[in-house]
Amino acid sequence: MRIKSLLRSKFFKNSFLYTLGSMMTPMIGFIMLPIYTSHLSPAEYGVMTTIQTLVGMLQLFLLLSLHGAVTRFYYDYSDDPHKLKAYLGSIFNFTLIFSTGIVALLLLFDDIITSILFKQIPKSPYYYYLLAISWCSALFALPMALYRAQEKAGTFVLINAIKAFAIMGLTIYLLIIQGFGAESALISQAVVTFIVVLITYGKQLKYFSFSLNHDLVKQSLMFSLPLLPHVASGWIINSSDRVILEKFIPIADLGVYALAVQVSMILSLFYSSVNNALVPRYTKLRKDGLEEQATKLLRVFLYIVIFFGLLSIPVAITAVQLLASEVYQQANILIPFLLIAQIIKGIYFIPTAKLFYIKKTKSIATSSVIAALCNIIINIIMIPIIGVYGAVLSTITAEVIRILLLYRASKEKIQVHY
Repeated sequence: MRIKSLLRSKFFKNSFLYTLGSMMTPMIGFIMLPIYTSHLSPAEYGVMTTIQTLVGMLQLFLLLSLHGAVTRFYYDYSDDPHKLKAYLGSIFNFTLIFSTGIVALLLLFDDIITSILFKQIPKSPYYYYLLAISWCSALFALPMALYRAQEKAGTFVLINAIKAFAIMGLTIYLLIIQGFGAESALISQAVVTFIVVLITYGKQLKYFSFSLNHDLVKQSLMFSLPLLPHVASGWIINSSDRVILEKFIPIADLGVYALAVQVSMILSLFYSSVNNALVPRYTKLRKDGLEEQATKLLRVFLYIVIFFGLLSIPVAITAVQLLASEVYQQANILIPFLLIAQIIKGIYFIPTAKLFYIKKTKSIATSSVIAALCNIIINIIMIPIIGVYGAVLSTITAEVIRILLLYRASKEKIQVHY
């Protein structure tokens, strides 16, 4: 009966939909793999993925993690439609003004910033693609956060699916028919995301007013800003190596490494999707006093991490052999090591679930920040010496450091909690 009721629950349905939605983008990327590798040189692929990597970081600072505040404070004002409209309007308007202002400053000082960011990548047009995609992506996150708060998982996944397939279709057209090269995916991402932003904002207009309440913005920033170091540290561990590599190795070698990273990230997203279902279930079991079942759930999750992690190594290598062109085959030397790093990262969710339950999230942020700093230091020291293998070493080391710190924290905090 418990299993049947769980399968029928809104939680299970939404978890399934969010898992489906989160896996859609990497799967489309996997489908695009033979197209990219047959129409882009490793150098072009390296340029494209480096810009996409930088988008992930820049949009964090344009957004200030306010999408997390929307999903949290929505429930505080849901009983008062007038105040809810004022709150959502304030956050949406502030984000629009703030992100536009930052992008304007980045345009004003473009020469200084690009001299720091790029060594081999041309400023024009790639820096401007970076700004355009980051701005659109930051604005896109807010209406999607509102859909999540409203528990409209179907709408959330549908919009993401339409966006992903539209980007794929336009990329194929620009790459194969028009011959735009590395710019094809970036143009598609900017254009499609901008159109989807206009549509989603238009559909959400009825839920917010055109106001800017400083107190409402302030309380959201006080909630969201402390999350930035944790989120940024995750980006540093996963992505900063490509920014550093661009300055020390040929851009073609960076393209091969980027392909290996893209393949390994599919496993990471799979673990994150399973974790989205794990945490609420684990929390409920602990609150119901079912300690043994909660422990068993974490053990099952560990088995899932190890089994699918080890299985992914031969699967990923075979996929690259079948789908990627000859010049990208060296990625298979790196893929097993990067997948091992993802397995370690998957295990990290176990102590994290325990710390979330006892509300000791500071330890999670602290461990991530320390691991990110170690990652940067190892990258800066080792990449000039051993190239991409320095990046691989830094990724594995950072994940090991993070998980050791988390396991230590989880034991200490849980003992104090009891």
